Amino acid sequence: MLKGFKNAAELDFSDNTNKEKILEAFQQVDKEKGSTYPLIIGGERIQTEKKITSLSPATKEVLGYACSCSQDLAKKAIETANEAFKTWSVTPAEERIRCLRRLAALLDENRYIIDAWNVEESGKNWGEADGELCEALDFFNSYAMHMADLDKGLELVPTDEYTKCIYIPIGVGVAVPPWNFPLSLLGGMVAAAVVTGNTIVCKPSSDTPIVAYKFVELCEKAGFPAGVVNYIPGSGSDIGDYIVEHPLTRFVNFTGSKEVGCRINEHAAKISEGQKWIKRVVAEMGGKNAIIVDSSADIKKAAEGIASSAFTFQGQKCSACSRAIVMADKYDELVEEVIKCAKALKEKQGSGRDNMAMGPVINAAAYKRITGYIDVAKEEGDIVYGGTYSDAVGYYIDPTIVTNVTRDARIANEEIFGPVLAVIKVNSFDEALDIANQTEYGLTGSVYSETRENIQKAKVQFQVGNLYFNRKSTAAVVLQHPFGGFNMSGTDAKTGTRDYLTNFLNLKSVTEDLR
Repeated sequence: MLKGFKNAAELDFSDNTNKEKILEAFQQVDKEKGSTYPLIIGGERIQTEKKITSLSPATKEVLGYACSCSQDLAKKAIETANEAFKTWSVTPAEERIRCLRRLAALLDENRYIIDAWNVEESGKNWGEADGELCEALDFFNSYAMHMADLDKGLELVPTDEYTKCIYIPIGVGVAVPPWNFPLSLLGGMVAAAVVTGNTIVCKPSSDTPIVAYKFVELCEKAGFPAGVVNYIPGSGSDIGDYIVEHPLTRFVNFTGSKEVGCRINEHAAKISEGQKWIKRVVAEMGGKNAIIVDSSADIKKAAEGIASSAFTFQGQKCSACSRAIVMADKYDELVEEVIKCAKALKEKQGSGRDNMAMGPVINAAAYKRITGYIDVAKEEGDIVYGGTYSDAVGYYIDPTIVTNVTRDARIANEEIFGPVLAVIKVNSFDEALDIANQTEYGLTGSVYSETRENIQKAKVQFQVGNLYFNRKSTAAVVLQHPFGGFNMSGTDAKTGTRDYLTNFLNLKSVTEDLR
């Protein structure tokens, strides 16, 4: 069934043509800076008095203003989506797939300007932004392919009756994407919902509302009818609980912190007056990911993988490595090599617009939280590299390596979501696995080893949704590494897969006696 699917290729920015095009896109972004972006409800642009200010994390420059949604307008958005569901849900799958294919084509056509806005708003460099755009394209193309298969229904045992088992859409959904992947995760959430015949209300992160707005505009151009995709930025305190608890909300698709994800799950479980269903929650909530290095590992390769997983995009990925668990006989050598890699990244630290290897963290709150953990690290271990930071221009934190960390330390157990790596020494592979599994999370993990016994043991005992061997723990590729974790990392909904779409469908069995 996967025959014919091909992952999108990232742009080569060493090519002068591509470089010139993205520089031109930045010039267009500069012209648009300071604009105000309205809500989009049922195709209507709605201005509100209250605004969300989008700031560049690299420079603290104002990028623009997004209108902030009130509860009354959130109610309107959900009711509008519900009305649109009545026709969109019975629109042939072929037409829904056509719209999604058109969306993919439009995103590709507009990739330089979308990349540029992503760089400015999220702090990514050019390659990181375009890699995210490719992931969005992969989601669109994979979900279009999977929906064509699901539309055939479930294969059944032949009988003398007419029998069929069909997948049907379920209703209005709420999408709550994170700021660190403002395009691909929002795009994947929307694509999965609408190609299956549902409608969606999008509440993007307040840190990246412009990227989300640009995406919803493309949805309109792709031919999705008014009300199928709605855009309502707003604070969680204003509309978060409301849209989750609304009786017309059928499902919630969320990526973000454990705290918010658990709150959404709790509120979604409440049955509101007039509600006719149990709401579904699809959640990805973060991780405290470990990379294990045993005595047989290629130490240089392991160090490069650890540094890349821990420090690129400033460690602001739920899949980022924040714990390196290393056998005692390789500990000092590994630390030395990771320091070399960290120094190389530090030398290329700066704004994403300048296409630097390491950029800023997302905002002042993140800066304060991460630097607070660096203070904790000074008490819980030895900072052998980094530990320095400055917010004079933007929110910059140096890659930080902490050694002599115990398994019970806070920095070994709490999600930091920044460029801080705890290095833990162990005396056996069993001890390494035990420490790796002690966290409440279960998202990603990696093992560097040339010992088949250890590799086989880790396959069974390392409790994570995405496990890698002799490679980094980040950079999952759609349909190569289906992504999603369990425990407090979420509901293990593997993005990009056929199974993922079934979260937004009901299965209906139809039988007719022909005698």
